[in-house]
This record gives sequence, structure tokens and C-alpha cells, in this order.
Amino acid sequence: MGISRNTKDSGQVNKKASKTVLVTGSNRGIGLEFIKQYGQKGWDVIATCRNPDGAEALEAVAKDHSNIRIMAADITNNASIDQLSNQLDGEPIDILINNAAYLGPPEPQKFSQIDYEMFTRSFEVNAIGPIRITEKLIENIRLGDDKKVIFLGSAAGSIAQIAPPVTLYSYRASKAALHLAVHNLYHEMLPENVIVSLINPGLVDTRGFLELKPDDPIPKELSKMVPETLIRMIQEGKIPMITTFESVMKMLSYIDKLTIDTEPLFVDSDGTPMPW
Repeated sequence: MGISRNTKDSGQVNKKASKTVLVTGSNRGIGLEFIKQYGQKGWDVIATCRNPDGAEALEAVAKDHSNIRIMAADITNNASIDQLSNQLDGEPIDILINNAAYLGPPEPQKFSQIDYEMFTRSFEVNAIGPIRITEKLIENIRLGDDKKVIFLGSAAGSIAQIAPPVTLYSYRASKAALHLAVHNLYHEMLPENVIVSLINPGLVDTRGFLELKPDDPIPKELSKMVPETLIRMIQEGKIPMITTFESVMKMLSYIDKLTIDTEPLFVDSDGTPMPW
């Protein structure tokens, strides 16, 4: 069921924005930052997530912006996406940002310890889900002026960049699968002047890694998400992380400039070409 949490006009937007953006996985992290920035720009923003009732941070943002709608959407569930599509029937969408993703804990993604239920979930969320919702909303995109479909890929899914320590079997494989599917879609949509782009947001701190000092012990909640070897490298400055704000501002600038002639397809957050 579509849910609009926003009943108060903040005074920042007094009429319907001329353009619409829909962001998946908008309850936290990169997705939430996209919502903040497009909301401040005055766009008509459709913020989707699996459980709107538990999206407190998103609720707080929407409360101050009458141009933000919160709607339920589980990209792994056909019925959920069908319902969203029906609710948005005939409504133009200028930009669709496929942000929702699943990383999963590192231990069950090590060879000899692989959790195949998690492997399947990774593909459902990271590879199948973005294509599912894009297919259901493509008519809305065709009705929009900008006609842009953005997928957030990952350097982890770049086959050319795989190097020790080799980790995250399911996440890497699912992102590589997404990259191939998006490449297909790029060629499919080109004759219609629908712009498809695949962007690596960078190594973005959505959990508080940047707050760790070099000698700080690694909190268990962080080691459950990222291998300790990588966390140590982040602490030592060997792997630079950026904030969600930095990543999204770079991507916004790039997305604004996208045209049907923009190449290459797979780029970093600032538009630098990424290896496949």
C-alpha cells in the first residue's frame, strides 16, 4: 500500500515539482541522502523502502518536505512491485535510482563457508530486484522528460579489479550479474532515448567506519558486515572511505549532466570510467 507520511507544508515547496525522482532503498544510507538532496532541490520525490513504518530517519526528512512521498516497495517481491506500479500508473517518472542493495555478513561469503541461502538473497536483491522494478516502471520512465534509469553498481562487481583478499563471494557475484543485465538494458533502451547509467558510489561509510581511530578496537557490529582485514586497512587510511553526502553530491552532479550520448556506461561517482 502506498504511504504518504507528509501532511505538513514546510514552505520550501508550495506547488508540485516539475520533475519526479523515485529512489529504492531510501530508508537509510545513500538512498536517504538522495531523498534529502532531491527534496531540497524541490523535486517530487518518491521514497520507497520495504517497511515504511520502521523508516524513522526517512519519516523525519519527509515531515519537513511536502514534496516527499513514502511508498512501500520490496524489490524481491512481485506482488509488492505490481502494487507500486499500479499506484503509479500513468505518472511520469523522470529519474529512477536503483539504490537498494544487500551486502550481507562476510563470514558466510567465504569459500568453504558459503551460505547458499544468502547467496540466493544477494542475487534476489542486487541483480534481479533492480531489473524487476525497472521493468514494471519503464512506462513511467517513458512518460518522463529526463528518461533516466540509474543503477548503483559496485567496484566489488568488477571482474578486472578482483584482488586479494578475496572475499564476499555472493555480493561480488550478484553485483557482476547486475552489471551485465544493465549493459543489456542500456542497448535495449538506446533506440528509445532512455538513458541508462551504472554508477559505482565508491566506498561509502554508511555505518560509522570513519569514526574509528587507528588503534580503536573493531566493534562487533562492524566486523559482522565487513572483513576485519578491510576494516584495519580503512583505519590505517589504506582504503579511503567517503561520506554518503560526498558520494551523493558527486553522483547528483553526474546524473544532472547525463545525456543519451554520455559514455561510458560504468563509471565512478564522479564520472571516471570504471573497469568491467
